[in-house]
Amino acid sequence: MMVSVNSPIDISYMRGILLTLMLSVVVAFGAVADDDRHFIWGAEAGTGIDMGGDNMSTINLRALLGYSGPYIEVAGIGAGVDMVMSNSTRMYPVYAHLRSSFTRKPSLLFGDLRGGIAFNQIPSVGERRSFFLQPGVGIHLATGATFSSYLTLSYTYNSLSFYGDKADSIIHGLNLATIAIGVTF
Repeated sequence: MMVSVNSPIDISYMRGILLTLMLSVVVAFGAVADDDRHFIWGAEAGTGIDMGGDNMSTINLRALLGYSGPYIEVAGIGAGVDMVMSNSTRMYPVYAHLRSSFTRKPSLLFGDLRGGIAFNQIPSVGERRSFFLQPGVGIHLATGATFSSYLTLSYTYNSLSFYGDKADSIIHGLNLATIAIGVTF
């Protein structure tokens, strides 16, 4: 059986997924009829541990822009860079971002969901686009009048496929356990 890892990705399908995710964030945030909404921005740093044994663990830097309200802590967009520690592979995820503690009152725990497209640069392979999904949970570390710091634990999936570093290995999607610390303003 022949496996092709150079098959083109249907970009229109990916655009549709990203548009659907962003539209669902807008609809969810628009459903909150309250004047307690405000602009929010933030940054985070973390690491992704490769669970597939492909030696593709990452260091991650991310930024986000969006709105915050009573039920939805973040509804917006984000982008980042995931740098593989064992080689020169770089992944640039661009995603819709939704975070909620599912209550109007301040809460210690929250759910976090990110989904979109990753623009990947792989040595000796070139550039590829792939589906990116990162569901997770988090806790607030410190919260003030104008800022909030947090810690998240997530599962990260990147549908990227290519020939790996090991002899005769084919990577079919990256699966990472991701931990990150961040702050929003």
